[in-house]
Order: sequence, then C-alpha cells, then structure tokens
Amino acid sequence: GLIPGLSIAEHMVLAQHRRGQHRSRTIDWNRAIRASEQEIGDFNIKGRPDSTVESLSGGNQQRTLLALLPDQLRLLIMEHPTRGLDVESAIYIWNKLLERRKSGTAIIFSSADLDEVFQYSDRILVCFGGQITGVVRTAETSVSELGFLIAGREKEAG
Repeated sequence: GLIPGLSIAEHMVLAQHRRGQHRSRTIDWNRAIRASEQEIGDFNIKGRPDSTVESLSGGNQQRTLLALLPDQLRLLIMEHPTRGLDVESAIYIWNKLLERRKSGTAIIFSSADLDEVFQYSDRILVCFGGQITGVVRTAETSVSELGFLIAGREKEAG
C-alpha cells in the first residue's frame, strides 16, 4: 500500500529497494526523481515526484500503486480495484491490468460491482457464509444465476 506522508519519489525508492534494484546504502535522489518522473509520465499520474501520496486523488493513488508493482508478476490479488474512482480512472486502471494479464500475470480480484466482475473476469468464484457456493465461467453464467449463488442458494430449475 501507500504510506501517508511519503512522496511519490520516496515510494518509488522503497519499491526499487524491495525489488533489489537499489543495492547502495545511499540514495541518489536526482536519479530517484528522474525515475519517478518517468513513472509519473508512464502511468499518467497527476502529481510531481515530491507530491505526498495523500495529496493525490483516489485515481492517482491507484495509478501510483500500479507504478510501484514489479513488471514481472505471476499473481496480483486486489480488493475493489476501482471502488470510488471516476469512470476515466477506472477504465485506465483496468487497461493497465489487462496489459499485465496479456503479459502472463494472473489477476484475482474481489468487487461488489457486478458489471465490473462480468466485464473483466474469465471465471467468477462466489462465497456465502464463509463457503464457496459456486465457481462459474463468466461467459456461461448470468446475473440471475450469480444472484442465487450470492444468496447461498443453487440455481432453481426451470
């Protein structure tokens, strides 16, 4: 996640250190700022390297989080990836996530937004009362069938 009080550049330095890209005991802040400017441009973040993350809008915070992720991920797990975002930011986030999926990253997400679930999922796992009530292929199900699973019931015949 993001750490309140830290700037975009400071987050980028922490992410690089965690990935082993920054092995020195000292930080080259000029290099860090240049790298942050590159990520800000690549992810269309409306902020500067010295902007604190809490000063960013929700969409720009999400974009910053995506920029912090390593390029080569095998699995990405998210909870409500676009909740509270404006439509433009939500579309941007999903476009970036779909790029990752095309490059081989498996994406698991939870969302209360059924439109989002249907649009971006290959398979849907539904839980009720702490139990899995169904796993369905998105292309082979409907909102009404999901409704039954969400309510803890099996689809009624007929």
